[in-house]
Amino acid sequence: MPFHWKNDIRTQSANTIMLLDEWHFHYLSQSAPQKDFALVLKAYPHIAWYICHKMPELEAWVNSLNRMVADVPLPTDMEALVGDVMESMEDWIIYVTTPDDYHRQSFVGWDEKELTSLTDYAGKTVVDIGSGTGKQAFAIAPFAQAVYCVEPVWNLRRYLKNRAVKENINNIFVIDGIIQRLPFAADFADVTVSGHVVGDDIASETAEMERITRLGGMTILCPGNSDVDNDIHKQFLELGYSWSRFLEPGKDFGSGYKRKYWKTIKQ
Repeated sequence: MPFHWKNDIRTQSANTIMLLDEWHFHYLSQSAPQKDFALVLKAYPHIAWYICHKMPELEAWVNSLNRMVADVPLPTDMEALVGDVMESMEDWIIYVTTPDDYHRQSFVGWDEKELTSLTDYAGKTVVDIGSGTGKQAFAIAPFAQAVYCVEPVWNLRRYLKNRAVKENINNIFVIDGIIQRLPFAADFADVTVSGHVVGDDIASETAEMERITRLGGMTILCPGNSDVDNDIHKQFLELGYSWSRFLEPGKDFGSGYKRKYWKTIKQ
């Protein structure tokens, strides 16, 4: 389903794939094989070369995609095929090309008090996981001693650094990392937050958030889920999280009521 976040998504060059980060390709390699993506690699072999040389551990995956379409003729309308592939990863493409377009989406305008009212951030060390364009981090920064933004996408890290300079915020520090392996020692943070990040493996991801959070501190997922009683919601409750609902405003894809979750770390 297209998000309609980026107006020129279907006219992006196939070379845009090479702007993706390593974790994007690793994610693709662990997903079901995509014939359209394989055909793009067949049509543009320099992209396959780039992936194999940038990430040698993925060469076997690239070779498997090549074999999958070895006898499949390329479509006559390659531009349409590339457009379909770009549209299928629109969120990733907007992050690595024009993150401002993402930050302007109406749902990003949710009331920051939904986050800042959950705990006292004064003088605290905060880790924001999957910072994106900085919604959570920049809401917390005026209150906290320091906010560490963990973000695996290079272009978003650049965006965060530039935004901090532009807004004259000196207590935001941007770091490469992923939620599965946070680059901090145990008990590093007073508060650990994330938004639209946890979900692939809830138990291990929340455990990693809790590992770096001190006793008496808090882990917060805002937003953490859609406003539905699904398996994600059930798992958060089983892990001891409290919750409430709030509105991400507007009519853009992604808008609507969401749920936030929080937990105080105890022995």
